Amino acid sequence: MSEQSQESAGEKLPEKVAGRYQIRRLLGRGGFGAVYEAYDELEERLVALKVIRHDIELGTQTGTGTGSSVALRSQTHPPSSSSRLIDPLRKTSMITRTFSDTRGAADDVTARFKDEFRLLTQLHHPNLAAVYDFGRSEEQDSFYFTQELIHGESLGDFLKGKPRETVVEIFVQLARALDYIHTLGFVHEDIKPSNVLVCPSESPGGAPQAKIIDFGLARMLRRPSGAASDAEEYEVHGTPGFSAPEKVRGEATDSRSDIYSLAATLYTAIRGQKPFPSRDFREALRNQADWRPELAGAVLPSAGPVIAELVGRMLEPDPNKRPQSARSVVLELLRRESAQIHSRTANAEDRREFARVLVEHLPFVDRAGYLDILLTRAVEVLRPEAQQQQRLAPRGNRLLRTVFVEAPEGMGKQRLMAEVRREVQLGDGHFIESNCWGGEGGVGPFPPVVVQLATALGERSSTIRRFHELVKAARERSSDDAVSAQIIEFLISAAAETPFVLHLSDLAHGGESVRTVVDHLVRAIDHNEAKILLCVTTEPHPKLRPLIEGLGREQLAEVWNLRPFATREMYAVLQGILGDAPILDDLTAMLEKLTGGHPLSFRETLRVLIEESILVRDADSWVLRASSVAAEQLHKSLAQRSESRLDSLGVSAWEIASILYLIEAPIEELQLAELSDLRRERFRRTLDRLESEGLIVRSAIVGSN
Repeated sequence: MSEQSQESAGEKLPEKVAGRYQIRRLLGRGGFGAVYEAYDELEERLVALKVIRHDIELGTQTGTGTGSSVALRSQTHPPSSSSRLIDPLRKTSMITRTFSDTRGAADDVTARFKDEFRLLTQLHHPNLAAVYDFGRSEEQDSFYFTQELIHGESLGDFLKGKPRETVVEIFVQLARALDYIHTLGFVHEDIKPSNVLVCPSESPGGAPQAKIIDFGLARMLRRPSGAASDAEEYEVHGTPGFSAPEKVRGEATDSRSDIYSLAATLYTAIRGQKPFPSRDFREALRNQADWRPELAGAVLPSAGPVIAELVGRMLEPDPNKRPQSARSVVLELLRRESAQIHSRTANAEDRREFARVLVEHLPFVDRAGYLDILLTRAVEVLRPEAQQQQRLAPRGNRLLRTVFVEAPEGMGKQRLMAEVRREVQLGDGHFIESNCWGGEGGVGPFPPVVVQLATALGERSSTIRRFHELVKAARERSSDDAVSAQIIEFLISAAAETPFVLHLSDLAHGGESVRTVVDHLVRAIDHNEAKILLCVTTEPHPKLRPLIEGLGREQLAEVWNLRPFATREMYAVLQGILGDAPILDDLTAMLEKLTGGHPLSFRETLRVLIEESILVRDADSWVLRASSVAAEQLHKSLAQRSESRLDSLGVSAWEIASILYLIEAPIEELQLAELSDLRRERFRRTLDRLESEGLIVRSAIVGSN
């Protein structure tokens, strides 16, 4: 996004958005809204703030923020191969209940803006800009979301005068980012020089980092990708000369369309002009048709013969003649330009990096329907009037407004709450969160809660005026006990003005005073029927048992214990990464045998399978190599990692693991305790830690390990 001055925008910039984002400058403006550099007062960081306009409809957009848009009439052309057509919604989580605002149906622009944010929350890659928060700005009467602010140069400016090895490094990074996007089932569809920024290295002698930005409104606000009929008039959203020919012709687009756009982007950055200079899509399409790959060597001599030849093939008008995946582009660069690549051991390190990024944030699978239940509960608690409108089934029992999610580390507590957070924000609700770790004295872990609510309510709120001393104490982290005693009363009053979901994490790490406040808060929420859905996540701990079991017996709270993945859930996670690959059944069976469905162990084992070339991506398909040599290497790698994790857990963990290894069969916990020399409490703690690391599997039915 190019920086624009306030004067060029033709209007005064807002001073603050949503009560927390101080606007510093305008970064870009398009037909659908604007992007600002802003300072987030709550998180104390600079962000890119994207604000959507509320006064437009699809088809009326103008401006330069996201490229050009033009209506064309479809002509008869051979269609692109549809075997690689990627449905952008194919791999998203299936959410049967959403926390939607029923006060009015969202217009198409807003709905697609929300779709863009939901998509971006699924992408986590070092060469993509991270996404943060979604919300509504009452001042502008519009929605917004925030992203990582990239301090970098445009790709063209950065590559001026740079040596060949720098060009290769950036090329590899961008191809790897596209490979990641395509692997998860998405297509960017708007790759161009202004959507690539390059940041200098953070360490001396390190490599620069390229970032793809703006997944954009143009891509999310276009009609679903697909071939237009012969007589149909269709719109092309993109930029002439960078959009692939099949896209301009109204044919189906797929991952190879991004490959074309990447080549045009690199060509422009290296040479300083577009490969097909044109004023509009029609002229670009005519010029693109005459391209021959061998021309690249003559016009891109500074890039070297390998890059020139590869870019030439990527610019083929026929997608079937281009490299068929971004993965193949990465591997070709690593093989043919290995001498130019900065401190990278070609394929081995590339596999490790690819595996690390791919499995770090696995597709979400809603075990036992917990997400669906929480979103339904949020509607019932925060918007009881919507219960009738959505025809939710009436509850025969009392409405429980507190849920404890108790599970060892690595079982997915935080991921579950992250999904709830996103859906509540997209539904124009408030999600407040804080961590109980070490919260003692004063208002304990609640200062962030008070500050977040104060920001959401605004200075004109009667609650803020009434509890101004508490808000001041929270912002200053003071320890005034008299003020701290008002916390629960403040939360109940705030909920009367603005209902909210409150997530308190890591309760096991909070002290006795924190547990006391939580106990009183649960009772106050229930007694006042407050519009607060309280979600408390924690690891199991003996000191929590009296609190959690007591509230459960009194029917003041619900207690959930997250279990490992079931077979069908492991299959769904793998399908979210691999698509409908033929190997899904075999791979699911392998991972179930090796991990027992423990999420942390599942993720680590999947990573090893990719690192050791047992699970291999070939173009757009996946292959599982189950040779004896590969299996031996797998077990060796897993054993090394298990030993390393056991070392970190200490002697007690080694003792229990050794007994289980020698027995080679499930065993009752009482028998296991007798075989070990550990005291009862130490034995239980060690089992919990082994389970949290995915090194043992407990059976809830028979109580064995």
